[in-house]
Amino acid sequence: MLPVEPAELRRLVLAAVDPYVDRDVLARQVTRQEEQRRALLAFLAGWDAAGGGAPS
Repeated sequence: MLPVEPAELRRLVLAAVDPYVDRDVLARQVTRQEEQRRALLAFLAGWDAAGGGAPS
């Protein structure tokens, strides 16, 4: 078996799963993850500002 370049492997995998991906659900999930990431960053910024420092 010949090795496959990462970009080609990605293209092949995405083409294989494309018919099974619900774009609306995926978009909602990505939005939810972005909101959670922003909330976590805001929490950590507040924690640091309050003198919490890095968790140990």
